[in-house]
Amino acid sequence: MNKGAYPLAIVISLLLHGVLIAFIAYGWEASRTHEHKPMPQFVQARLVTLEAVTPRKKLPKKVDKIQQRAQREAQQKRQAETERKRRAALERKKKQEAERKRQASIEAERKAREEKARQEKDRKEKEQKEKEREEQLEKARQSSFDEALQEEEDLQEASEGERAVMSVAQAIQQRIESVWSRPPSARNGMRTLVQINFVPTGRVVAANILEGSGNAALDRSVLTAIRKVEVFPEVAELALEEPVVFEREVRKTMLNFKVEDLRQ
Repeated sequence: MNKGAYPLAIVISLLLHGVLIAFIAYGWEASRTHEHKPMPQFVQARLVTLEAVTPRKKLPKKVDKIQQRAQREAQQKRQAETERKRRAALERKKKQEAERKRQASIEAERKAREEKARQEKDRKEKEQKEKEREEQLEKARQSSFDEALQEEEDLQEASEGERAVMSVAQAIQQRIESVWSRPPSARNGMRTLVQINFVPTGRVVAANILEGSGNAALDRSVLTAIRKVEVFPEVAELALEEPVVFEREVRKTMLNFKVEDLRQ
């Protein structure tokens, strides 16, 4: 049966019932008041809907299903959006963590390079200092060796110079004593210290008494003997061969003249 015809049949049925009820009521009232002929009363019919007369079950509305579907779709969208945001946040966190690790790795590599460079620099500085120390030690050893060699040479030269000076001094004294005439007043043990100044040619330019013997005649006799010799070839030879030794040791020569061989 068509759903639209069902309510129409109900309405028609209600109208017919209403007319019937009105007719019965009108006839009943007419039999009672026939004599008086009252004014006719009108019956007001009212359409009563099926829901008021015969309640029926409420059918689920399509609107509710649409709303529920919309709600479910909205909920699903919200859940999907939440999941998308969660995944996006997780992805960002992963990227941030990866970037942090990358930066940490870069920083670690930079520090490792700096540490390696520092160690290399320290190693080179240490090697340079060690090299400089070795060079200084070598220089010191060489200097010590050179100094020792120089000292040995100086000693050798000094020894040779001393021998030469002693030889020249003996020659000078022998020449002077060979012409020294001691006065009668001289006595054994008397001693006169004389300084003689020479020039490179061996000539005497000055003679002075540094310490007298106490006997003026003896002191004068020494100076007289020196003037008699006047030129000493040994001094000239030394000045020619060893000018340094001559300047240092012979230019001013001090000699002792002591009386020892007189008969008392």
